Amino acid sequence: MSDGFAAADPAAGMGLGERIRTYVRTHPVVVAVLAVAAIGLLARFFQLGWRVAHWDEARVAYWIDHAFETGHFAYNSHTHGPFIQHADRYLFALFGANDFTARLPVAVIGGLLPLASLLYREHLDDVETVALAALLAANPVLLYYSRFMRSDLLVATFMFTAFGLLVRFYDTRKPRYVYGATALLVFGIASKENAPLYLLTWLGAGALCLDAAFYRPRAYRSAGGLVRSKLAGIRDQVHDGSRSLLGWLLYYGGHGLAVAALFIALFVFMFAPRGGGMAGMLYPPSDASATLGLWEAVTAPWKLPELVADTFAYVVYPEAEYFQFGGLDGVVLDLPGPPEVSGTSNTVPYLERLGSMTEGLFAKSFPLLILGAIGFLRERYAAAKSRTLVLFMTYAGVASWLGYPLTFSIGSGWKWGMTHTIVPLAIPAAVGLGVFGRWAIDAIRQDDRIEVGFSAVVIGFIAVLVVSTAVAGAYGATARSEDNPLVQYGQPGDDLRPALEQIQHISPVHDGTDVLIYDGSIDDGGSFVKENASTAHKDFRPVCTVWGNTLPINWYLAAYDTETACAANESTLRDSIDSEEPVPVVVVRENDNTVPESAFEAEYYALTYELRTSGSEATFYIHEDWWNAGQ
Repeated sequence: MSDGFAAADPAAGMGLGERIRTYVRTHPVVVAVLAVAAIGLLARFFQLGWRVAHWDEARVAYWIDHAFETGHFAYNSHTHGPFIQHADRYLFALFGANDFTARLPVAVIGGLLPLASLLYREHLDDVETVALAALLAANPVLLYYSRFMRSDLLVATFMFTAFGLLVRFYDTRKPRYVYGATALLVFGIASKENAPLYLLTWLGAGALCLDAAFYRPRAYRSAGGLVRSKLAGIRDQVHDGSRSLLGWLLYYGGHGLAVAALFIALFVFMFAPRGGGMAGMLYPPSDASATLGLWEAVTAPWKLPELVADTFAYVVYPEAEYFQFGGLDGVVLDLPGPPEVSGTSNTVPYLERLGSMTEGLFAKSFPLLILGAIGFLRERYAAAKSRTLVLFMTYAGVASWLGYPLTFSIGSGWKWGMTHTIVPLAIPAAVGLGVFGRWAIDAIRQDDRIEVGFSAVVIGFIAVLVVSTAVAGAYGATARSEDNPLVQYGQPGDDLRPALEQIQHISPVHDGTDVLIYDGSIDDGGSFVKENASTAHKDFRPVCTVWGNTLPINWYLAAYDTETACAANESTLRDSIDSEEPVPVVVVRENDNTVPESAFEAEYYALTYELRTSGSEATFYIHEDWWNAGQ
């Protein structure tokens, strides 16, 4: 100002309530998106620890607890990226090792996904931005897997948000968005091995959009004219007088080096071994002193180059997991994968996987698919000027729909793989929902009661269908039911909590073996007990169990610090239950005909549960002296 005084802050004299009301009036879209995200977070936190751990959740949670207890960590593609492991390791230290804590990072990040809609607000109108947030918060597939300790939802969130930050950089030319995108890109890569596939879908979608731009270059006479115009715009920015060519190169070159340094630093932080690394994760224990861990290199900076080189050499990302399933075998549409639970072959043709995924998408995300089709058709054929973002995300979503069945290592991997199709398709779906939203707004402004009623019925029907499907799939018995398309075979079909809570209360107060795992027929593929537990292998305790068959029990035994032993013959079992201090809990396979059930009848209560959706019953015999130990 000319009088030398600074302009007064118009909010300086306002109270907190008035400031909030002012912000709501001036930023209604931001407030609406924040409200949607808050509701989404609450939906994800509700009963978050209630569902018993899935087979896959349990094995990853076990290794997180192992790293927390021992300090040994090394990246292993079979347990996927280390992001969730590092996050949970610190949370275990604060809140203890349990299902709620294990799922907390996924719930928080999945609940915050709707906020990413604000990054695209320059390319979506206000109604579409809020609609996008709502679709990301309420979609049944995204809600279910936001409450599941698996990294697919993390990858989808990080990559979708990273792309949004790159869009913001394009809109504003502010380098800070590139730094944010780089960090999220590393987090996505550190979440699961399929993150690089996002880059491929982006390149493919970009190529299609570029082809469309060259084929019909709108305001330009030809594709060459379009290219020359863009190059001229870059030349004008370089020679705009505010910065010389050298200054322009130094400015962006410096940011480029800083971005590269950030990528390397975060990548090494995520993937570098801790403690003894892989050597510290073996049983029997091996010499772990030769491993160069992260903190050893930090305290001896001259070793950092060696650590960086070792880390990048060790993490061979796409080849480690996905291209081995989508290579030549993918071309001939016959994909061999590792066993889903036991040691049997699991070969599933591509078309069968694609059909199953399509059926699941229509069963759980039908409104989003229909809205996405409406949004794409409107943008492609009815809009005066098609928005590249909407077309791009449609192409990316369809490519993921068709391509992901080539990458699954297990036949039912499409269940969580649906997240990678739904997230990009949410943008054209938001455009489709925006059509009905603007219809309702225009009808209200024109006081057209008939159109208000029709639009309310359409939007209400969509909302009821989405919310009811989401609630039915994420909560209650259907969260474990094999009738729910989202439930994968490794999810226990029954609620094991009563038996698990008994073990949890017994472990801290009982001296000696708390749980005995018995299997007298260890010569078949479903055995609970190993014939030879002394063979070197991963330190997955109890080391005497066939953990592929006993999960998720192993995770709970580790979390409860339970003393566990195994028995493979009936005489050892009888000695354990007939002694003066009988073992409190015995776990057996329901179909093991060597179990002396009569020996348990007098003093043990029997609780039988499915460890998978079906066909995997296990019985927990709990001694009467320890029944209701926690009461």
